[in-house]
Formats: sequence, C-alpha cells, structure tokens
Amino acid sequence: MQVRTVRRNGLADQVIAQIRSLIAEGTYRVGDRLPAEGELCELFGVGRSTIREAMRVLSNRGIVSVRHGDGTYVESRTMRESLEERLSRAALADIYEARLLLESAIAELAARRRDAKDVAAMRKCLKQRAKAVRAGDVRGYAQADFAFHLAVATAAKNPALGGVYQSFVESVAPLLTAATTVEYVRDEADRLHDELCDAIARGDVAGTRRAVRSHLKTSLRKIGKDLP
Repeated sequence: MQVRTVRRNGLADQVIAQIRSLIAEGTYRVGDRLPAEGELCELFGVGRSTIREAMRVLSNRGIVSVRHGDGTYVESRTMRESLEERLSRAALADIYEARLLLESAIAELAARRRDAKDVAAMRKCLKQRAKAVRAGDVRGYAQADFAFHLAVATAAKNPALGGVYQSFVESVAPLLTAATTVEYVRDEADRLHDELCDAIARGDVAGTRRAVRSHLKTSLRKIGKDLP
C-alpha cells in the first residue's frame, strides 16, 4: 500500500485508517512490531501527539498493544466494538436506566463538592435550555440539556467518573436527540432541572437523588417508556 501524507483535518482518524489498511493488506501482521513513534511521524507527516492519539484509539479497540519500553505490536486485525456501537443497539429504556445510575452518583457528589462557579455554570446552561424550549429548537435544547448534565459532572470533581460520563453522553447524544421531537420540546414545562440545580446548590443530597429520578422518569413517560 502506498502511504499518503495525511490532510490536516482529522489527523488521528486518518492515521488510524491507514494503519488499519496496512494491517488488513498484510504489510503488518499480528505479532509484528510497528515502526517507532518517530518513524511513524515521518511516514504519515504528522506530529507525535497525533501518533500517540492514534495508538491510544487503536489500543482501546484491540488492534495494537503498547508495551512500554519495548514498542507497539499488532494485536488483532479486527477492531473491538466501540461504546457508540454497543449503545446504538441498546433499548431506550436501558439507556435511561444507565443514566439513572450514573447521574444519581454524579449529582450526589456534586451536591457535596460544588462551588459557586459550578452552580453558575449549571444555571447558565438552564437559561440556554429554557430559551430553546421557548423556540421549539430541538438541537439547541439537546445541546443545552447535555451541557447542563456535563456541568453537574464537572461539579462532582471526580475526573474518572466525569470522563466515563462524558464518553457515555457523547455516545448516546445522537440517539436521545433523534428521539426528541419539537412537540416534546415545546411541552417541556417541568422545573425538574431547576429543582436539581437548586438541590445541588444547597448541598441537599437526598433532594438531588429525588430530582434525578423524577427527571428521568418524566422523560421516559413522554416518549412512551417506563422506568422501574
């Protein structure tokens, strides 16, 4: 295969695609060690950060294994399913059940650890959300809604849990947005998000837990599902 210097857009994705092609055609076989980082930079015409990002993704998907102090080896020709691919097959009720578990834990931590800056960020998102509701703007509503929940995750001040939640949100956002209609947005009249924000602001852990569950049960009822 002829290797091309990659374009500037989506550099890591292009490197990933070319490395997968090289493996698929047999240039690199399972068990082979890939060229060193510097050689890969020259081969693809990109910087070290791009190569490291590409290797991180390929490692997470099971294509390569990074052996520190030794090198990077081809592990498999087949990529493991991504979180997005797995969630794309999940039932909406199952996604909301997962949200309940994640968001309850995150919100309770936020109620214990939030500061004034965190609360201000949450309230800003709620203002944008309310504006989208008035306009019947599905995309703006979804963006502001997810931004609010990510602001809550930031207030929890647990980077590991926050990272897991952000990956989850990025994976399910297209699915949940697709299930949201203009009518759903225009009928959005509850104050559950405001109540959740208020409970977090005053450090009310029990109130926060109730608000998260009420919010998700209400959302599921609106789309014809139910949460146990």
